[in-house]
Amino acid sequence: MIRLSVTPRFFAPLLLLVASLLLTSCVTVTESRLTKKASPEKAVENYTQLGLGYLQRGRPDLARQRLQKALDIEEDYAPANDAMGLLWQTEGEFDLAEEYFRKAIRNDGSFTRARHNLGRLFSQTKEYASAESELKRASGDRYYDNRVGAMNDLALNFYRQNKIEQAIDTYGQTLRIAPYNAEALVNGSTLLFEAQRYEESLKYFDRFDRLVQREQAAHNAHSLWLGIKLLTIQQDTRRTIALATDLKRNFPDSVEYRLYQESLTGAN
Repeated sequence: MIRLSVTPRFFAPLLLLVASLLLTSCVTVTESRLTKKASPEKAVENYTQLGLGYLQRGRPDLARQRLQKALDIEEDYAPANDAMGLLWQTEGEFDLAEEYFRKAIRNDGSFTRARHNLGRLFSQTKEYASAESELKRASGDRYYDNRVGAMNDLALNFYRQNKIEQAIDTYGQTLRIAPYNAEALVNGSTLLFEAQRYEESLKYFDRFDRLVQREQAAHNAHSLWLGIKLLTIQQDTRRTIALATDLKRNFPDSVEYRLYQESLTGAN
Protein backbone atom coordinates (compact mmCIF):
# COMPACT_ATOMS: atom_id res chain seq x y z
CA MET A 1 0.00 0.00 0.00
CA ILE A 2 1.30 3.46 -0.87
CA ARG A 3 1.58 6.11 1.85
CA LEU A 4 0.11 9.30 0.44
CA SER A 5 0.95 12.86 1.37
CA VAL A 6 -0.13 16.12 -0.25
CA THR A 7 2.98 18.15 -1.05
CA PRO A 8 2.22 21.60 -2.46
CA ARG A 9 5.62 21.97 -4.03
CA PHE A 10 5.52 18.84 -6.16
CA PHE A 11 3.81 20.93 -8.83
CA ALA A 12 6.94 23.05 -9.24
CA PRO A 13 9.00 20.74 -11.53
CA LEU A 14 6.18 20.69 -14.08
CA LEU A 15 6.12 24.47 -14.22
CA LEU A 16 9.59 24.48 -15.70
CA LEU A 17 8.30 22.51 -18.67
CA VAL A 18 5.91 25.26 -19.76
CA ALA A 19 8.23 28.25 -19.46
CA SER A 20 9.54 28.15 -23.04
CA LEU A 21 9.21 31.15 -25.33
CA LEU A 22 6.09 31.64 -27.42
CA LEU A 23 7.50 30.39 -30.73
CA THR A 24 4.89 27.89 -31.77
CA SER A 25 4.76 28.01 -35.55
CA CYS A 26 7.21 26.42 -37.92
CA VAL A 27 8.74 29.09 -40.15
CA THR A 28 9.89 28.08 -43.61
CA VAL A 29 10.64 31.40 -45.30
CA THR A 30 13.88 31.31 -47.29
CA GLU A 31 16.20 34.13 -48.33
CA SER A 32 15.53 33.41 -52.00
CA ARG A 33 12.03 34.87 -51.63
CA LEU A 34 13.48 38.27 -50.79
CA THR A 35 14.20 39.73 -54.18
CA LYS A 36 14.42 43.31 -55.35
CA LYS A 37 11.10 42.82 -57.09
CA ALA A 38 9.31 42.10 -53.81
CA SER A 39 7.10 44.89 -52.53
CA PRO A 40 8.25 46.62 -49.33
CA GLU A 41 5.21 45.19 -47.52
CA LYS A 42 6.06 41.64 -48.60
CA ALA A 43 9.75 42.09 -47.88
CA VAL A 44 9.18 43.25 -44.30
CA GLU A 45 6.82 40.32 -43.70
CA ASN A 46 9.31 37.83 -45.16
CA TYR A 47 12.27 39.20 -43.21
CA THR A 48 10.22 38.96 -40.02
CA GLN A 49 9.27 35.34 -40.66
CA LEU A 50 12.84 34.51 -41.59
CA GLY A 51 14.09 36.11 -38.38
CA LEU A 52 11.64 34.06 -36.32
CA GLY A 53 12.79 30.94 -38.13
CA TYR A 54 16.41 31.60 -37.19
CA LEU A 55 15.37 32.32 -33.61
CA GLN A 56 13.57 28.98 -33.44
CA ARG A 57 16.70 27.25 -34.65
CA GLY A 58 18.86 28.86 -31.98
CA ARG A 59 20.60 31.41 -34.22
CA PRO A 60 19.87 34.78 -32.59
CA ASP A 61 22.75 36.36 -34.53
CA LEU A 62 21.13 35.61 -37.88
CA ALA A 63 17.67 36.37 -36.49
CA ARG A 64 18.80 39.86 -35.48
CA GLN A 65 20.14 40.60 -38.96
CA ARG A 66 16.86 39.69 -40.65
CA LEU A 67 14.65 41.41 -38.10
CA GLN A 68 16.72 44.58 -38.34
CA LYS A 69 16.26 44.51 -42.11
CA ALA A 70 12.51 44.30 -41.56
CA LEU A 71 12.58 47.25 -39.19
CA ASP A 72 14.79 49.23 -41.54
CA ILE A 73 12.02 48.92 -44.13
CA GLU A 74 9.17 49.64 -41.71
CA GLU A 75 10.17 50.55 -38.17
CA ASP A 76 6.58 50.44 -36.90
CA TYR A 77 5.75 46.94 -38.17
CA ALA A 78 4.27 45.28 -35.09
CA PRO A 79 5.21 41.64 -35.80
CA ALA A 80 8.87 42.61 -36.37
CA ASN A 81 8.98 44.58 -33.12
CA ASP A 82 7.35 41.68 -31.31
CA ALA A 83 9.90 39.24 -32.78
CA MET A 84 12.75 41.55 -31.77
CA GLY A 85 11.31 41.54 -28.26
CA LEU A 86 11.46 37.74 -28.22
CA LEU A 87 15.07 37.92 -29.41
CA TRP A 88 16.07 40.24 -26.57
CA GLN A 89 14.15 38.05 -24.11
CA THR A 90 16.10 34.94 -25.12
CA GLU A 91 19.31 36.89 -24.47
CA GLY A 92 18.19 38.00 -21.02
CA GLU A 93 17.89 41.67 -22.01
CA PHE A 94 14.50 42.08 -20.41
CA ASP A 95 14.35 45.88 -20.51
CA LEU A 96 14.86 45.88 -24.27
CA ALA A 97 12.38 43.01 -24.68
CA GLU A 98 9.74 45.04 -22.85
CA GLU A 99 10.54 48.10 -24.98
CA TYR A 100 9.96 46.22 -28.23
CA PHE A 101 6.82 44.42 -27.02
CA ARG A 102 5.35 47.76 -25.96
CA LYS A 103 6.28 49.30 -29.28
CA ALA A 104 4.48 46.49 -31.10
CA ILE A 105 1.36 47.07 -28.98
CA ARG A 106 1.57 50.84 -29.44
CA ASN A 107 1.78 50.46 -33.21
CA ASP A 108 -1.04 47.91 -33.41
CA GLY A 109 -3.35 47.67 -30.43
CA SER A 110 -5.07 44.63 -31.92
CA PHE A 111 -1.83 42.63 -32.12
CA THR A 112 -2.61 40.36 -29.17
CA ARG A 113 0.46 38.17 -29.59
CA ALA A 114 2.71 41.02 -28.42
CA ARG A 115 0.52 41.56 -25.36
CA HIS A 116 0.71 37.84 -24.62
CA ASN A 117 4.49 37.89 -24.94
CA LEU A 118 4.71 40.94 -22.70
CA GLY A 119 2.65 39.12 -20.07
CA ARG A 120 4.97 36.11 -20.27
CA LEU A 121 7.97 38.41 -19.90
CA PHE A 122 6.51 40.00 -16.76
CA SER A 123 5.81 36.56 -15.33
CA GLN A 124 9.41 35.54 -16.03
CA THR A 125 10.70 38.67 -14.23
CA LYS A 126 8.29 37.98 -11.33
CA GLU A 127 6.23 41.12 -11.97
CA TYR A 128 3.13 39.04 -11.44
CA ALA A 129 0.55 41.80 -11.13
CA SER A 130 1.67 43.34 -14.44
CA ALA A 131 1.74 39.87 -16.02
CA GLU A 132 -1.79 39.18 -14.81
CA SER A 133 -3.07 42.38 -16.41
CA GLU A 134 -1.53 41.64 -19.82
CA LEU A 135 -2.42 37.93 -19.83
CA LYS A 136 -6.03 38.65 -18.89
CA ARG A 137 -6.32 40.96 -21.87
CA ALA A 138 -4.66 38.44 -24.20
CA SER A 139 -6.79 35.53 -23.01
CA GLY A 140 -9.89 37.70 -23.32
CA ASP A 141 -9.38 38.13 -27.07
CA ARG A 142 -11.78 35.54 -28.48
CA TYR A 143 -10.19 35.77 -31.92
CA TYR A 144 -6.57 35.35 -30.79
CA ASP A 145 -5.15 32.22 -32.41
CA ASN A 146 -3.25 31.25 -29.24
CA ARG A 147 -5.94 32.12 -26.74
CA VAL A 148 -5.55 28.71 -25.09
CA GLY A 149 -1.85 29.37 -24.54
CA ALA A 150 -2.63 32.76 -23.00
CA MET A 151 -5.14 31.14 -20.63
CA ASN A 152 -2.61 28.53 -19.55
CA ASP A 153 -0.01 31.23 -18.96
CA LEU A 154 -2.53 33.21 -16.92
CA ALA A 155 -3.28 30.13 -14.81
CA LEU A 156 0.42 29.57 -14.24
CA ASN A 157 0.84 33.20 -13.23
CA PHE A 158 -2.02 32.82 -10.73
CA TYR A 159 -0.25 29.76 -9.31
CA ARG A 160 2.98 31.70 -8.90
CA GLN A 161 1.03 34.29 -6.89
CA ASN A 162 -0.44 31.50 -4.74
CA LYS A 163 -3.90 32.25 -6.15
CA ILE A 164 -4.70 28.56 -6.37
CA GLU A 165 -8.47 28.73 -6.87
CA GLN A 166 -8.07 31.26 -9.66
CA ALA A 167 -5.46 29.03 -11.29
CA ILE A 168 -7.81 26.04 -11.10
CA ASP A 169 -10.70 28.06 -12.52
CA THR A 170 -8.55 29.34 -15.38
CA TYR A 171 -7.39 25.85 -16.34
CA GLY A 172 -11.08 24.93 -16.35
CA GLN A 173 -11.74 27.79 -18.79
CA THR A 174 -8.95 26.48 -21.02
CA LEU A 175 -10.55 23.06 -21.05
CA ARG A 176 -13.93 24.43 -21.99
CA ILE A 177 -12.29 25.79 -25.15
CA ALA A 178 -9.81 22.95 -25.70
CA PRO A 179 -11.07 19.88 -23.77
CA TYR A 180 -7.95 17.83 -24.48
CA ASN A 181 -5.23 20.42 -23.90
CA ALA A 182 -2.52 18.36 -22.21
CA GLU A 183 -0.94 21.21 -20.26
CA ALA A 184 -4.23 22.30 -18.70
CA LEU A 185 -5.24 18.71 -17.93
CA VAL A 186 -2.04 17.81 -16.09
CA ASN A 187 -1.57 21.12 -14.30
CA GLY A 188 -5.25 21.37 -13.42
CA SER A 189 -5.29 17.80 -12.14
CA THR A 190 -2.20 18.52 -10.05
CA LEU A 191 -3.69 21.57 -8.39
CA LEU A 192 -6.96 19.77 -7.71
CA PHE A 193 -5.01 16.92 -6.12
CA GLU A 194 -3.13 19.34 -3.89
CA ALA A 195 -6.50 20.82 -2.88
CA GLN A 196 -7.63 17.26 -2.01
CA ARG A 197 -10.38 17.43 -4.63
CA TYR A 198 -9.53 13.93 -5.77
CA GLU A 199 -12.55 13.05 -7.89
CA GLU A 200 -12.21 16.22 -9.98
CA SER A 201 -8.47 15.65 -10.25
CA LEU A 202 -9.02 12.09 -11.46
CA LYS A 203 -11.40 13.26 -14.22
CA TYR A 204 -8.70 15.50 -15.65
CA PHE A 205 -6.05 12.83 -15.26
CA ASP A 206 -8.18 10.19 -16.98
CA ARG A 207 -8.75 12.53 -19.91
CA PHE A 208 -5.00 13.11 -20.20
CA ASP A 209 -4.33 9.39 -19.93
CA ARG A 210 -6.69 8.79 -22.86
CA LEU A 211 -4.51 11.14 -24.92
CA VAL A 212 -1.51 9.03 -23.97
CA GLN A 213 -3.28 5.83 -24.98
CA ARG A 214 -4.06 7.41 -28.36
CA GLU A 215 -0.38 8.43 -28.67
CA GLN A 216 -1.39 12.10 -28.78
CA ALA A 217 0.58 12.92 -25.63
CA ALA A 218 3.19 11.24 -23.43
CA HIS A 219 3.54 10.75 -19.71
CA ASN A 220 6.45 12.25 -17.85
CA ALA A 221 7.61 11.35 -14.35
CA HIS A 222 5.34 13.98 -12.81
CA SER A 223 2.14 12.81 -14.49
CA LEU A 224 2.88 9.15 -13.74
CA TRP A 225 3.43 9.84 -10.04
CA LEU A 226 0.29 11.96 -9.95
CA GLY A 227 -1.67 9.09 -11.51
CA ILE A 228 -0.22 6.56 -9.09
CA LYS A 229 -1.40 8.60 -6.12
CA LEU A 230 -4.84 9.24 -7.57
CA LEU A 231 -5.42 5.62 -8.51
CA THR A 232 -4.18 4.42 -5.13
CA ILE A 233 -6.91 6.50 -3.52
CA GLN A 234 -9.38 4.88 -5.93
CA GLN A 235 -7.93 1.45 -5.05
CA ASP A 236 -7.43 0.73 -8.74
CA THR A 237 -4.55 -1.69 -8.30
CA ARG A 238 -4.24 -2.71 -11.94
CA ARG A 239 -3.76 0.80 -13.28
CA THR A 240 -1.57 1.79 -10.34
CA ILE A 241 0.83 -1.07 -11.08
CA ALA A 242 0.87 -0.21 -14.78
CA LEU A 243 1.80 3.42 -14.10
CA ALA A 244 4.39 2.42 -11.51
CA THR A 245 5.95 0.04 -14.03
CA ASP A 246 6.17 2.87 -16.58
CA LEU A 247 7.71 5.16 -13.97
CA LYS A 248 10.37 2.60 -13.07
CA ARG A 249 11.14 1.73 -16.69
CA ASN A 250 11.24 5.23 -18.15
CA PHE A 251 12.26 7.47 -15.25
CA PRO A 252 14.31 5.36 -12.81
CA ASP A 253 16.49 8.32 -11.76
CA SER A 254 13.65 10.78 -11.23
CA VAL A 255 12.62 12.39 -7.96
CA GLU A 256 9.14 10.98 -8.54
CA TYR A 257 10.40 7.40 -8.68
CA ARG A 258 12.33 7.97 -5.46
CA LEU A 259 9.16 9.29 -3.83
CA TYR A 260 7.27 6.24 -5.07
CA GLN A 261 9.86 3.92 -3.55
CA GLU A 262 9.73 5.82 -0.28
CA SER A 263 5.95 5.52 -0.24
CA LEU A 264 6.26 1.75 -0.49
CA THR A 265 8.81 1.63 2.31
CA GLY A 266 6.64 3.77 4.54
CA ALA A 267 3.68 1.47 4.00
CA ASN A 268 5.55 -1.60 5.29
